[in-house]
Amino acid sequence: MLTPRELVGRGVTAAIDVARAMRPATRRGERHFRDGLRFRHDAQGWSDDARRAWTLRRLREVVREAARTTPFYRERLQRIGFDAGRDFDFDDFARLPVLERSDVHRDVDGMLSPEVAPQGRRRDGTGGSTGVPLVYYSGPRERGWRLSGQEHFMRRLGVPRGVSTAFLWGHHLDARERTEWRERVRDALTNRRWYDCFRLEPEVLLAYHEEMARTRPACLVAYASALDSLASVLLERGMAADYPQHRIVTGAEKLWPQQRARIERAFPVPVHERYGSREVGLIGMQVATGESPAFEVDWANLLVEPDRDGGEADILVTKLNADAMPMLRYRIGDVGRFPSGSRPGHPALQLTEVHGRILDRLHLPNGRWLHGVGIAHLMKDFPLREFQIRQAADYSIEVVLVPNTGYEPSHGDAILAVLQLSLPGLPMHLTIANEIPRSGANKWRPVLSHVAAAAHPTPSSPVP
Repeated sequence: MLTPRELVGRGVTAAIDVARAMRPATRRGERHFRDGLRFRHDAQGWSDDARRAWTLRRLREVVREAARTTPFYRERLQRIGFDAGRDFDFDDFARLPVLERSDVHRDVDGMLSPEVAPQGRRRDGTGGSTGVPLVYYSGPRERGWRLSGQEHFMRRLGVPRGVSTAFLWGHHLDARERTEWRERVRDALTNRRWYDCFRLEPEVLLAYHEEMARTRPACLVAYASALDSLASVLLERGMAADYPQHRIVTGAEKLWPQQRARIERAFPVPVHERYGSREVGLIGMQVATGESPAFEVDWANLLVEPDRDGGEADILVTKLNADAMPMLRYRIGDVGRFPSGSRPGHPALQLTEVHGRILDRLHLPNGRWLHGVGIAHLMKDFPLREFQIRQAADYSIEVVLVPNTGYEPSHGDAILAVLQLSLPGLPMHLTIANEIPRSGANKWRPVLSHVAAAAHPTPSSPVP
């Protein structure tokens, strides 16, 4: 049952939606937001076959629109002799070349659709975790369907907008640093509190804990590594949280197994990992809980597919509601494990697991590589708070460990021995540190390789 404060928050949220629907600048986006929510609600009980049939019909519309309105796709499809006007199938769609980040960098203007006027486009960019920031544009339809996807999944978790929510998130969203008084007032009225995850000293984290223990939010949304830091501080002091009351949602970065274990020990409610990116929005969310829950893909907004047959593959994404800048078969930069039978061109309705960034690989000079997910599973068996494996341009390895209670020098020796078996011949040394520096976007990178991507544009195979 909602508290009086949350009833007010829901009411204010509804009033904001009405105001957005009336303002000319936001009217179209709000209409698409409502359309997206309504569609997902109505399609909740559809079979997988019905979802794929709808996706194919929508995909044909998207490809035809891209070929008709953008020079980039018109030329790209003509080059391979692809007739967007005929009723192609998913296997035909798999013939389209993969859209790489370098393609977008080279021809952003050619990808823009004149169907959205310049004043209706919103310019944005990624944080550059794959090496170089990416500039992209969105229109009202894309923005509305994106936001409605987020709200749809949060409603399914029982935490719609207006319910008290604490955000352990980036500093630019911290209420103390937000200069727009309207934003601060809206946060207060809609029950949102922001906690700066760029300041993670134990004293600061304990102060956050005390405030959240008083306010007891229904939901806690957090950077995975920031929440893990809070959990670690509590566990080290023999403490546990009695908040949030309903759900925890992590995002912005990969939630590793050892982080999940600590968070679940320190907090009383289930943890749901959310997966997405700046340029495409929410891709999927763990709605179910339990052992290794799968990610439900937001199939109403995105077609998600593997770049090759088999369980583990690079993740490709096609936007199904991109009005300003179509993106077909875009390599998002992440590696995932797909359900059995998944294949290129065909929509995956679930992702079994998201392993992390493509660049989170350690390379051998012969082209073979070891992905960071295997290293994370190795490290979970040792008493470590955090770690980072750094590979220099000359292939040498520095293993940086932040010890936890119970760490012994023999643990470091064992870690080096296992890594040397997997990465034979590479110079390797150990460093003990008090903390791991975060990226510019305040994300923890467990593996960081400076081996030039050009040296291994298509890795031959993983290390067995």
